[in-house]
Amino acid sequence: MLEVKNVYKGYNKNQVLKDVSITVMPGEIHGLIGENSAGKTTLIKCVTGIYKTDKGTVLYDEKPVYDNPEVKEKIGYVADYNEYIKYYTVSQMVYLYEKFYPAFNKEKFNEFNAVFKLPVDKRIMTLSKGQKMRLAFMLETAKEPDYLILDEPTSGLDPVAKAKFFELLINEVEQREIGVLISSHHLDGLEKICDSVTMMHEGEVERQMSMENMKSELVKLNVVFEGGAGKAVYDLPQILRISNVGSIYTMVVKEYDEAFDKKLRELGASLVEPVDISLEELFVVLEEAKED
Repeated sequence: MLEVKNVYKGYNKNQVLKDVSITVMPGEIHGLIGENSAGKTTLIKCVTGIYKTDKGTVLYDEKPVYDNPEVKEKIGYVADYNEYIKYYTVSQMVYLYEKFYPAFNKEKFNEFNAVFKLPVDKRIMTLSKGQKMRLAFMLETAKEPDYLILDEPTSGLDPVAKAKFFELLINEVEQREIGVLISSHHLDGLEKICDSVTMMHEGEVERQMSMENMKSELVKLNVVFEGGAGKAVYDLPQILRISNVGSIYTMVVKEYDEAFDKKLRELGASLVEPVDISLEELFVVLEEAKED
């Protein structure tokens, strides 16, 4: 199990992480979301042992990760920007990983590359950002780690490559029961694969729950007002966002219950229909609510 316990981390006088705690279980994909500068990358670098925490600790199966080579061998890390020995070819980089990591599975790398189709004789300096991201994912997964830590791993990937990436990741989790911590701004992708989510804001954990519970926090409604919605509807405190096309009003509300449904009908609604809300829309609405 991966445990982040009460972690603080700052640079000079700037406190970036403030009492952050996260747990990722084996076989779980845990999403990490938040606005730019929320502290996600700093947290990931603490989790991978690149940064030493100021306070708190990061444990893998009850062993500290920082300054612990034995534990780090069990961690696969794909950064948001991956640099390797630029004059090496892809095949030379694979050979280097074989020498450094005893558990490296070259057959798995080749299986993945049959999907991603990187030219193995191509120098890394000539690869595009998306190709480097694919290379990093293949190399780190072929280490057969117990945990994969992924920071914006779909950056630079086209839609086809992105779909293949998610498919391979899910298969790896199902087959080997690895734990995954993944940060991404592509919330539509996270929504499809994550079991749980941590939402960060200004270095703190704002929300942490299962994907199912996260999406039930707010409710999206399609509401029909034949004669138009009056000011009393817009003034309802439960409504966080409202828009309309003709007589159909789409609203995102908190604390949706029978009493609120009844109130809408008293104000002229002829139809009140809950519909699915996406993780991206939920995140945007919560961010907007903080600014009000």
